[in-house]
Amino acid sequence: MNLDGVMERAAHSNAPNTGDYTGQDGLLYCGKCHTPKQCRIEFDGKPRVVFCMCACKKQRQEQEQQDMEQRERQGKIEQLRVQGIQDKQLLAHTFGNSQQTPFLTQCWKYVNHWRQMRDNNTGLLLWGDVGCGKSHAAACIANALIDHGIPVLVTSFPKIIAELQGNYQINRNEYLRSFQRFSLLVLDDFGVERNSDYVFETIFSIIDERYKSGKPLIITTNLTPDAMRRTNDIVRQRIYDRIQEMCIPVRCSTQPWRRHAAAQKIEQAKSVLL
Repeated sequence: MNLDGVMERAAHSNAPNTGDYTGQDGLLYCGKCHTPKQCRIEFDGKPRVVFCMCACKKQRQEQEQQDMEQRERQGKIEQLRVQGIQDKQLLAHTFGNSQQTPFLTQCWKYVNHWRQMRDNNTGLLLWGDVGCGKSHAAACIANALIDHGIPVLVTSFPKIIAELQGNYQINRNEYLRSFQRFSLLVLDDFGVERNSDYVFETIFSIIDERYKSGKPLIITTNLTPDAMRRTNDIVRQRIYDRIQEMCIPVRCSTQPWRRHAAAQKIEQAKSVLL
């Protein structure tokens, strides 16, 4: 587009508004911010007066650009959350909604040092008794990382096995490889799946592929690291060795999460009813 075309478009977008005025230099000024809406340039050896953005219009455009980028970023985050957290109950599990404990503080440090954890392929083995808050902590980590635009998938071995066995159109290898597009993979409730050669082979394939990808893994389990080390089962030992090579064990020793959540609901109900 030639200069005349550019000037025509600029003139249309910079049409004088109520309050605009001509300054002593002969240029048009904005009546709001009192900065020039015109400027002088030399083009093809001749002086020309062209339209330019005054300060308030420039600020308005910059704000509109920031708003658009924020909407795009928020849309991306929501898409990541839909893809990565399929259990909708986990969406409310965040650090901001939680009572801080030493265990959750350790989990928050993992998020805070995510780049280092990712680069070193360092995951977590969150272990402890039933109901202590392992799944809650893993969901808090997932939601916090997704808030920063990082792809995370939260699933479990029983869900994966059920998907593979219930959908015969799935290509097993492609399905398992699809997990690698997520920067972090969270596998909940390890150890509750049925015992069979097929299940153990699938579990090992998932963990081994994750290891080869160089991407971190978080596992929650009721098993203790000591029980993993002392097993005499060769099939299980292959799996446990790989997990312990990839994941730092962190014990969940807080008040049982489900019991605490139930107590909160009861107190809320009492405050309403009584």
